[in-house]
Amino acid sequence: MLTIYGGSTYNATKVLFTAEELGVPYEYVHLNFATGEHKSPAHLARHPLGKIPAIDHDGHYLYESASLCRYLANISDKRLYSAEPLGAARIDQMVDMICHHVGRWLAVYFYQEVVMMKYYKKAPDEKAIAEAHGFLEQQLPFVNQTLQDNRFLCGSEITLADTIALPYFHALEATSLKLDAWPAIARWYAELKSRPSFQRALAKMPA
Repeated sequence: MLTIYGGSTYNATKVLFTAEELGVPYEYVHLNFATGEHKSPAHLARHPLGKIPAIDHDGHYLYESASLCRYLANISDKRLYSAEPLGAARIDQMVDMICHHVGRWLAVYFYQEVVMMKYYKKAPDEKAIAEAHGFLEQQLPFVNQTLQDNRFLCGSEITLADTIALPYFHALEATSLKLDAWPAIARWYAELKSRPSFQRALAKMPA
C-alpha cells in the first residue's frame, strides 16, 4: 500500500503528478498546515523535519520530493526514468538543474508574492524578488533553448524532469512572473498542464 502525504505546494504536486503519470495506485492524505498536521508526532515519524511530501510504502517512510519521484519510477520498471546509466544521469542533471537553480528562484516569487501575503500578511521583499529575477534572466534562456530543440526537457519523451519541473511553473500562475519572453517554455507548459495526469493531481488538492 502506497500513501502520499502532502499539502497545497508544488513539492507535493511533483509527486502526485509523477504517480498519476506512472499509473501507480496510491492513497492521498492532505495535511492541513493551518492546524499544524505536518508537525504532528505521526507525521514527524514520516519526515523528521515535519515537511511534505512524504510517503508510506508498506510501512517504509520516505521523503524529499525529487527522491520520491525517482522511487516511484524505480518501482514502475524505470518508466519516466532510465535503466541505462547515461540516460539516468541526463535526467538527473536536468532534475538537479531545475530543483537547485531554476526552481529555487521560481519558488522565491511564489513565497514572496503568495505565501508571505496569504499566511503572514506581509508585503513581498522586493530585494528578494529582484535577486530571483536576475538569476532567472540567466537561467531560463537555457531552459527555453532546450525546449526549442526538444519536445520535453530530456528529449522526445516525457521524463521525471518534466513531472518535477512543471509544478514550479504552475505556481507562477499566482505570481507576477509571466512566460511571454520564453515561448518554448510556454508551449511546453501548456502541453503538460493539459495532460489528464496533471489535472488529476491538481484535483487532489483543496487549493
